[in-house]
Amino acid sequence: MEFSARLLRTLPVAAGTLLAEFEIPDASFTFEAGQASLFSFPPDSPLADRSRTFSLCSAPEELPSVSIATRLTPGSAFKEALSGARPGQNFLIEEASGDFILPRGKGVQNLVFLAGGIGITPFRSMVRSLKIRKSSPFKIFLMTVNRTADETPFLQECQEWEREGRLAWIPVLTKEGLPPGGSRQEQIDEGLERILEMAGEDSLLYLSGPPAMVDAFHQTLLGQFLVEESRIRSEMFYGYLSR
Repeated sequence: MEFSARLLRTLPVAAGTLLAEFEIPDASFTFEAGQASLFSFPPDSPLADRSRTFSLCSAPEELPSVSIATRLTPGSAFKEALSGARPGQNFLIEEASGDFILPRGKGVQNLVFLAGGIGITPFRSMVRSLKIRKSSPFKIFLMTVNRTADETPFLQECQEWEREGRLAWIPVLTKEGLPPGGSRQEQIDEGLERILEMAGEDSLLYLSGPPAMVDAFHQTLLGQFLVEESRIRSEMFYGYLSR
């Protein structure tokens, strides 16, 4: 089922990263924090490929407002058109789907969120949702991996969440924070070691970001840190590289 979505605004949330906020007037549209939806320009759009799937980065409690965020990939006709869209422009959104959501039931207390670049979007939805509810059964440990602070999506929100005590945050900057003689992988491994030690052996790990980064996280956790497969959930942003 498709729903009409009216663009409210667009704004930068990091260098080369755009947030788009929409209003969906149909009250039957719902989603769970962490899920994704297919967004499309209307049928009369001149774009040859007018649709992309995005994780929703707003909280369900913020409906009828819904937000997405994306890296502005050079040469992407879809993303260029999105960045040039004006408030009031109409889009289409399909029903939300996906099982990359907060755990249900009791038993899990510590959650580790590993976000590569724009992969933070489903985690933003989850944290904002828990914040609005004003109660959380989870302790959250967030690690973000970006080249520089300027390229870190939602940097100020991450800082605010940490100040408020909503989560523990380890930002890994693979260019700006690289020590002399150090390597990108060494930085990431050090961050993983720290966050796993903080969260403990019973934590549930969520991995989100471009496929190569998610796969690298996954293999490192299994091979180097001996994390059980059953403790890992992953969301690969295949659309990240779409033109």
